[in-house]
Amino acid sequence: MKIITFIALLSSLLAFDIRAKDSLRFIVNHPGSAPYLYFDKSKNKYQGVIPDILEELIASGKLEIKYISNSRKRSEEYMYQGTADLIMLSKTWLKEPDKLIATIPLLQHRSFLYKATPFPEDFSLDASNKQSSLCTRKGFIYPNLAAHIEKGKFIRIDSSNQLSMLRMLFKQRCDYAIMNEYNALNLMNSSFFTGKTLYSSKSAISSVPLNIILRPELITTKILLNKHIKKLKENNEIQGLIKKHIGKTNN
Repeated sequence: MKIITFIALLSSLLAFDIRAKDSLRFIVNHPGSAPYLYFDKSKNKYQGVIPDILEELIASGKLEIKYISNSRKRSEEYMYQGTADLIMLSKTWLKEPDKLIATIPLLQHRSFLYKATPFPEDFSLDASNKQSSLCTRKGFIYPNLAAHIEKGKFIRIDSSNQLSMLRMLFKQRCDYAIMNEYNALNLMNSSFFTGKTLYSSKSAISSVPLNIILRPELITTKILLNKHIKKLKENNEIQGLIKKHIGKTNN
């Protein structure tokens, strides 16, 4: 009985080792977003903080990654279906968190409200009853603004990407935009908004850990990634990678 148990355990470990060496499908929320993960048309490949984080593991033969893309909604469904193996998300955003596993946080993902004009000194989400339009990313859910949207205080105007969101904001097609601080910084440092000034709310609307999410079978890959991410964070390398990709776009 003990021999059978040992053989079963050994087979299981070997199976995990084989899977770790197989090509893993990293799904991207189309069209991606710099500085995290975006498609560089000039080089015909995905670039950004995520590919840079994984580069050392890929070069050493510990990981093999294939990038695929789909909409935000479909991407998460692909993870549950087993059609994809990894995705960059906050574990707090998952619809069914018990069905997937997550690495330690890469960084803290903070989102702010943005305007094309300065915010009033006494600005507060709860203070005004005025109805305003809000530029949002199609397929994205904003839990901290959900109550305001449901009450009609904010009217969503969806866009396919952050670039079109900011373009609409500066064309006064919406009063506010909701966006991650690095996405906003990246776009404002690109050639699209030269001479423009973007104003942010004083306080973050949300602040959540950003993780690499994996299928539950990939425990050994999670351990590998956690060890690597921990080393990068201890050496302050992730912030350097963010700076490297600021000002990049998908175009």
